[in-house]
Amino acid sequence: MIKGTAKTEQEYRAIKMDSSSSLKEFAKDRKKYYRKYILGEDVDDKDTQAATMGRIVETLLMEPEEFDKRFYMSSCVEAPSALMLAFVNALYKHTTEATDEFGNVNRTFEDIAKDAYVDSGFKIKFEAVINKFVGSDAEIYYNEMRLVKAKGLTVITTEDVSNAEKIVNELRTNPITANIVNLVNSVRYDVRNQAQIEGYSVENHLFKSMMDKVIIDHEEKTIQVYDLKCTWSVENFYEEYYLYRRAYIQAYLYYMAAISQTQNVENPIYGYVVAQPKFIVCDSTNYMSPLIHTLSDSDIMEAYNGFEHKGRKYPGVKSIIEDLKWAVENNIWNISRENYINQGIINIKGGK
Repeated sequence: MIKGTAKTEQEYRAIKMDSSSSLKEFAKDRKKYYRKYILGEDVDDKDTQAATMGRIVETLLMEPEEFDKRFYMSSCVEAPSALMLAFVNALYKHTTEATDEFGNVNRTFEDIAKDAYVDSGFKIKFEAVINKFVGSDAEIYYNEMRLVKAKGLTVITTEDVSNAEKIVNELRTNPITANIVNLVNSVRYDVRNQAQIEGYSVENHLFKSMMDKVIIDHEEKTIQVYDLKCTWSVENFYEEYYLYRRAYIQAYLYYMAAISQTQNVENPIYGYVVAQPKFIVCDSTNYMSPLIHTLSDSDIMEAYNGFEHKGRKYPGVKSIIEDLKWAVENNIWNISRENYINQGIINIKGGK
């Protein structure tokens, strides 16, 4: 079976071990990785509406009992829209940065609001934005964020939940996904939602993974890993998400996590064949039909070795881990391993 002690999401995230998320973080922004995972700073991640919707859908579909531990229902019917939401998020960010360990805010609201105004992208005057904000649902939403985000909760609205419930129903009834998401444990199948594996090694570096859905077929002796993604671009998932958000890193590590469980002779699934991971991709607005995006053997190898698409190079898991290990061992974070070796001299086009 998929072994490991079941932990809450909070307990799992507290384990000091790299994951596909942290490796993606390092690949895209080593400064953020350093602050978040080395210095242990509380780095506020910018969740998109699609990402938040994905978390709600995932929880309602696979772990409904965890809902109240992850989300706080806002008294607002719907979240502030467009630029006002950007202003509220920026306001929360700057308020948090100005708050000391005792909860005292060491800047005036006006100063914080002016920084948030710049960040939000509003074109109307600052005074007009404040007039729209004060006494509105946006102010309520902001105060709710201050109240609950420190507790690890995400503020959501009844509109968010209603939309998420519709997406869940679509996943359960759509012929493309129904047989997967509705599958339950039986003599033939072991179905694991949010399967946790810790301490598996890739390139002599330890990782942990929490996989959305793992289906073990004892008749065929196969293991299939699924990851659920909620996005605004279901049919263009490859370019808009798989590449842009480096989901290929996640696919490879999940693949290796599952393989690690088949190599222990004491495990009942020893010798089982691990299939390439698949992505269950649903529409965050619940308009487009969900799709299953599959990977081939060559996709897995590209994820490991790196590849090029439309003239852009994507580093493989192998080189990313090598770069990460080098940065950790040498405590050098402000320059890449390659540029350090080349003494800071690089070709203007990135060539040799």
